[in-house]
Amino acid sequence: MSLFDIILDFILNPWFILSLLFWIFVLLLVRLLRNKKDAYYLFFPLLAMFKTRRLNKFIMKISRKAPKFWKVFWTIGIFVSFAFTIYALYYLFTNFINLIIRPSPEQAIVPLIPGVNIDFPLLFYLILPLLFILTTHEFAHGISAGAEGVEVKSTGVLAAGLFFVIGFGAFVEVDERALNSQKFHRNTRLRIAAAGTYVNGITAGIAFLLLLSFPLLISPFYRQVTQVYSVLPEIEGGINEGNLGNGDVILAIKKKGTGDDEYVSLDSNAGRDLTNILNNRTSLQCSIGDNLTFRIYNPSIDNYSEKNVTLGPRYYLGILYEYISDTQLQITRIYSASESGNNYNKNLTVGLNITKINGVPINRISGETLGKALTEFNLNTINFSTDSETYILDVNTIGVKIGIYPNSYFMHKNDVAKFFTSFWPEFWLREIAWLFIIAFSITLFNMLPLPVFDGDRIVKELLNWGFGEDYKTTRKKTDKVSFKKDEMDLNLSEYRVEKVDSVKILIGNQNIRDQSEIILPEDKYTLIDKIGDGFKDTLSLNLPEQTKLEEGSLIEISYEYWYDEKSKIKKRILNSLRYFTLFILAGNFILSFIKFGGVIFWI
Repeated sequence: MSLFDIILDFILNPWFILSLLFWIFVLLLVRLLRNKKDAYYLFFPLLAMFKTRRLNKFIMKISRKAPKFWKVFWTIGIFVSFAFTIYALYYLFTNFINLIIRPSPEQAIVPLIPGVNIDFPLLFYLILPLLFILTTHEFAHGISAGAEGVEVKSTGVLAAGLFFVIGFGAFVEVDERALNSQKFHRNTRLRIAAAGTYVNGITAGIAFLLLLSFPLLISPFYRQVTQVYSVLPEIEGGINEGNLGNGDVILAIKKKGTGDDEYVSLDSNAGRDLTNILNNRTSLQCSIGDNLTFRIYNPSIDNYSEKNVTLGPRYYLGILYEYISDTQLQITRIYSASESGNNYNKNLTVGLNITKINGVPINRISGETLGKALTEFNLNTINFSTDSETYILDVNTIGVKIGIYPNSYFMHKNDVAKFFTSFWPEFWLREIAWLFIIAFSITLFNMLPLPVFDGDRIVKELLNWGFGEDYKTTRKKTDKVSFKKDEMDLNLSEYRVEKVDSVKILIGNQNIRDQSEIILPEDKYTLIDKIGDGFKDTLSLNLPEQTKLEEGSLIEISYEYWYDEKSKIKKRILNSLRYFTLFILAGNFILSFIKFGGVIFWI
């Protein structure tokens, strides 16, 4: 592929087009908000964030209703969310071990990334669940903060990616500085940190219940039947090619020649699906060689008809195989006795190349295949031949088949359901399924003790509670703050400041060692308790209104603060837990990719 072709494919990629439209829209918004610098944050091409205060009143209004209820509700969330932290670590650790010892595709953990392993049609089903989960998550943080008296500073939306937009969502910005101070109790911080995950867990639970009850919920309008996705040709083992057509919806089945009152209607919710009918679990009893009549609905032309089919034998050989050419197949697996295999003792080996079936050379072009051989009735054995040997395999008859690849189809029961088509319940079933998968996955991942995640905040607070605090000694520290003319109060990085040693205004290039500095006299600043927790934490500048100090000038503040003697051991434990979590998480991702490559699944 030439460089031009690569560039052309990149430009014509739907994700590039979608992302391009997104960034054009973002630039238009930035243009409209050019006089409100605090209303947006743009870091092209990685992040775009827009803030607003319009939802603050709505959040506060909800949080101030029934405050006792909210306190009990969010307190329960602490225990539920921490339980998810324990389960997430247990799950990832055991899954990591299983990926090493006995890996299987079901254990693969791969993040869903638009444009990489999410195609455009799939994104269509992810938009609503993602918006709902992220919005309710952030609103939960906001409502819990409001109920505790913590200020909600702003709400907004954001999108992230690298040229391609790969994630979007909502956020609620609370006054983190005040929240982390002694003004608020530890339980308040725990309730707020756990709120988002708690609501995600509730969402996952509700979605799971909806999935279980979905057939019952739609039963007044639809019944779930079988649709023919494709009919197997004879060379693939089909016996009804020409009798059925792709897209046929099977509504009912009866023995050929019997009356219409003998029809057994398909309805998965009632246990009458195609598999149960063919396995004689209904009033219709089937056997190999029977001729059946299917009542068929063709949704493309809204037409009903009857079609006759023949039941062929369904055989079991106890092996798996694949064609390596048009004239050879290769055995890829042989089931053992403990796996109910029936040809484990025939001297077969994995990797054995077979060239003849019952003495007939394999030729997929002319239709001479194993699938065709297995359409014969009353088989007890079958011969596999290589270039030098012949193996006689036992053939077990395990049932009947009609030779189709089936799909599930929602058949309307009335005109209202017919108007909305079968796509309507299928759409909501997929939406609910993805709602459960994403909500449960985010719940687990967000409760991991990693920076930025809510689980990290909860673990940090629990460590503070377990080890306590011990402010016996003072230490010195220096902060550098960028000066803004409309902000004369400079927040210090420590909360318990004892005294300020010096305040310097640095002039000139910051990278030059001999840069000049101006030392502010003590009457030009005051150490204050801005948060209101009884400890001084902010330096308030007393500069003249007509000060010539330039915007962005660097102010260096040296001060003395009270130090928590137990912070060192708490940090060690927290960081050890973080490293362990990061190790097993990265191990799951790496092993999943190495062993299963392009598997697309998310927990």
